[in-house]
Amino acid sequence: MKKLTVVVLIMLLAVLQLAAQNQEKIEINTRKTPLNQVLIDLKEKYGFQFAYDSDLLSGFLVSANNKTFNSDEEALRFLIKDFPLEIERSGDVLLIIPKREHKPELTQISGQVLEAKTFEPLPYSYILINRRPVQSDLQGHFNFIASADTSYNLQISHLGYFVYDTVVTQSLSRSFLLYPQIERIEEVQIYSNPIEKSTLIGYNAGRMKINHQIAPILPGHGDNSVFNLLRLMPGVMASGEQSNDLLIWGAYESHSKIQFDGFTVFGLKNFNDNIAVVNPLVVKNIEVMKGGYEARYGDRVGGIVDIQGKDGTLLKPTFTFSINSITVNSMVQLPISKKSSLLAAYRQTYHQLYDPTRISIVAREEISTPGSGAGSGNSPKGRFSTRRLTDVTPDFVFRDANLKYTFKGDDGSRFSLSLYGGGDDFSYEMDARLAKVLWTREEQEQNNQLGGSAQLNYPWNNGDATNLTLAYSAFERQLYRKAQTESYQDGFIEIKSHLDSENTVDELSFNAEHTLNFRQGHRLLVGAGVINNNVELSRFSEGEQQIDSNNQSPRIYSYLQDEYPLGELLELKTGVRLIYNSKPNKWYVEPRVSASLSVFDELKINASWGWYNQFLSKTTVLDSTNNYTEFWTNSNEEQIPVLSAEHFVAGLSYQKNGFTASAEAFYKTTDGLSRYVDGNLLVSQGFYEGKARGKGLDLFIKKEYKRNMAWISYTLSNTEEQFPYFRINSWRPAPHQQKHELKFAGVYNYKSFYLSANYVYGSGFERYDLDVDNDLNFDKAYSRLDAALVYKFKPGKVKAEAGISVLNILNTENIKYSNIRISTIDEVSLVGVYSDAISFTPALFLNIEL
Repeated sequence: MKKLTVVVLIMLLAVLQLAAQNQEKIEINTRKTPLNQVLIDLKEKYGFQFAYDSDLLSGFLVSANNKTFNSDEEALRFLIKDFPLEIERSGDVLLIIPKREHKPELTQISGQVLEAKTFEPLPYSYILINRRPVQSDLQGHFNFIASADTSYNLQISHLGYFVYDTVVTQSLSRSFLLYPQIERIEEVQIYSNPIEKSTLIGYNAGRMKINHQIAPILPGHGDNSVFNLLRLMPGVMASGEQSNDLLIWGAYESHSKIQFDGFTVFGLKNFNDNIAVVNPLVVKNIEVMKGGYEARYGDRVGGIVDIQGKDGTLLKPTFTFSINSITVNSMVQLPISKKSSLLAAYRQTYHQLYDPTRISIVAREEISTPGSGAGSGNSPKGRFSTRRLTDVTPDFVFRDANLKYTFKGDDGSRFSLSLYGGGDDFSYEMDARLAKVLWTREEQEQNNQLGGSAQLNYPWNNGDATNLTLAYSAFERQLYRKAQTESYQDGFIEIKSHLDSENTVDELSFNAEHTLNFRQGHRLLVGAGVINNNVELSRFSEGEQQIDSNNQSPRIYSYLQDEYPLGELLELKTGVRLIYNSKPNKWYVEPRVSASLSVFDELKINASWGWYNQFLSKTTVLDSTNNYTEFWTNSNEEQIPVLSAEHFVAGLSYQKNGFTASAEAFYKTTDGLSRYVDGNLLVSQGFYEGKARGKGLDLFIKKEYKRNMAWISYTLSNTEEQFPYFRINSWRPAPHQQKHELKFAGVYNYKSFYLSANYVYGSGFERYDLDVDNDLNFDKAYSRLDAALVYKFKPGKVKAEAGISVLNILNTENIKYSNIRISTIDEVSLVGVYSDAISFTPALFLNIEL
C-alpha cells in the first residue's frame, strides 16, 4: 500500500511538472497593429482581463514576429516597452496607464456625448466616473473634476445605445460616441456591452427617461408612437384614451406640462390616441418628471414632459417617408455646411379616423306603467329604459410641420432655431327621434398650435456651460356646440344647450442658465428668466355672454440648484426657485430637495420634496347636467387663484443584469383649483375655489434579455377634491379619479422581425353614473390588448420597415371619457352623446429612409 502511495505521488508530481512545462504559451504574431486591437485579440483568445483607454492605445502600433510569453504581464510589458505606458495590477485586471513624471493635483474629465452615426448630441446621458454619477446637459456636455488618481472607470449610458465603458488615466476633453442599439455593429469594443433599452427608472425620485427608439416597434398607428410609449409607463394614465392632455399622478388637465425644444405645447385634438401632437420622426430624447422635480423646472403643479428634437445630420442628405392607415409623414435632413444642418418634417391625415360607429347617442327614457300616471298618488319615479339610437361619422383633418436649423461651432457651441405649426378641425351633426321630439346636436372644434425657440449652448474652456433659450408658443381653440328639440305636434323648437367660445393663449419666455462644476461631481446651476402669458376668453352660453376676459401674467424668476455627491453612496440636490408675479404684485418661494442613496451598486433609495406654483392653467366649467369643459385662464388672485402644490415622493429601485424593479410612492396636495358652475336651484352661478389631494403607488418590473424585453407596471392612486358648492362638506372623487391601472408590454426580436404586444386595464372612473343598461355602462372598467409585427429590411442602400398592428384584439367596448356629453329632453329623459374608444382595428404602416 505504501509503495502504491509513493508511486501515485511520483506520478502526480510528474504530471504537475509536465503541466508546468507545457503551460499554454502566449503567442503573439502581429505587424503594425494598434495596441488596443492586439489586446482585444488576447482577451478573446486567452481570456485576459485588461483595462485601458482605447482611444489612447489606438495610437500605438506594435509588431511581434511569433513571440511567445509565459504570462499576461510578461506579454504586456513587451508590447508597451517602446511607449510611454506603464502597468498596474488590480486583482486579475491589468491596468495600462500613461507614464507620468509629475502627478497633477487635479484631473478634469470633460467632453460631449454624441451619437456615432449622426453626431447628434445626446442630452441628459447618465455618466459614472468611479461610481460617482454625472449627467450631461442639454447638448451632451459634461465635466468632472477630481483629485488626481491612477485611473478612472468611465461609463456612459443613454437609452437605446450601447454602454460606453473605458478607463481614463489623465485629464482629457473630447467627444464620446455612442452607437444605437438598432445598428448592426461589428466593432468588438462595444458589441458585447449592455444596452440601455426601454426606460430608465429609479435614478432620481419621480423621474423617468424613455427610449423613443423602441416606440415604433410597439402597437399603434405610428404617428402616436411617442405618446403610446408614454401611456405604458407607470403613473401616466392610459385608460379612457385621454386625448387632450397627459394625466400624471392624479394631476388635473393642464397641470402637467409638455415642452418641445424649450417651448410649451398646449395641445391639439388627438382622438383615440391615433395622432400625437409631437411628430415621432423628429424626437431625440424624452424625460418625464412625474413629481418632486428640481428647481430648474417650474410653472406646473403636476408633471413635466421634456422632449428634445433632432438637430439634423451633418453627414449626408436623408429623406424619411412614412405612411400608415390614417396619415402620411415625411422628414428631410439637409447638411447645409460642415457645421450646419436643416431639418424639415410634415404630416397630414388622408383617411377618416372613424367608421360609422365612432360617435353614438344613448337615451334614457321613462316607461309609463299602470298606476304611475298623473293623479295616481304613486311615486312619480317610473321605470326607465336605455337604448342606443344612432351613430354618426365626424369629419376630422389634422396637419402639422416642423422646421429646425442647427449650427455647431468648433468649440462645442451650438445654436438652433426650431419652429412648429399644427392644426386640426373636428365636426359632426347628429339627430334622433325620441320622446315625441326630434333631438339634434351639432359640434365644431378647431385647434391651432404654433411654437418656436432659439437656443444657444456654449461650453467654456474650464468645463462650465451656459444655455440661453428664447421661446414662444401660442394656442387657439374655437368651440361651437348646439343641441335642440323640435316637437312633432306643433313644430316648436326649444334650444337645450348652446355654447360658443373662443380661447387663445400664448407664452413668451427667456431663460438663461449657467452650470458651475467643482470637484468630485459637485455642480451648481444658476438660472434666471422672464415669462409672460396672455389669455383671451370669450364664452357665450344660451346666447348670453358668461365670460369675457383678456389679461396678462408677466413674471420674472430665478433659481439656484446645488447637486452635491456625498461620497460614493449619497447624492443630495437642494434648490430654490424664486418668482415675482407682477399681477398681483407678489413673490413666491419654492424650496426643493431630493436625495439618492446607493445602498450598493444595484439598489438605490430616492426621496424628494418641494413646493410648486402655477399661474396659467385650465379652469373647468360645470353645467347643469354635469358636463365638464375646460378653458385656459391666467390667475388673478380674485376669481382665478394661483395654483400651489406640495409634493412628497419616495421610492427604491433595483437594477442588475437587465432586470429592473422599482416602487415609488407619492403624496400631493393642490390648492387654488377654480371651477365655474352654471348654477341651479341649489348652487349659485359663478367661480368657486377648491382644493385636491392625491396619493398613490407605482410598481414597475422590467426584464431585458439580449434584444428582447418585457415590463409590467401597476398604479394604485386616489385623487379627491373639495369645493364650497358641494352639498356636503366632504372630499369627493376627482373627475379623473381611477384607483387601479395595470399595464403590460413586451417585445420579442428574431433576426429582422419584432413581435410586440401591450395590454392596459383600468378600474373605471367614478363620476360617470348615468343610468344605462349593462352593455353601455359608462363607469365600467377599461381593457385593451394590442399586438404588432414589424419587419426591418434593407433593399440596397434604403432602410425600410413595414408592419401591422392590431389594436383592441378582443374588441372590448370601451368609452372615451373626454367626449361624453349629457343633454336633457325633459325633466326625466336624458340623452348621452359619447364616442367609443378604439375598436378592433388593423393598422398597416411603411417607413422608408433614403
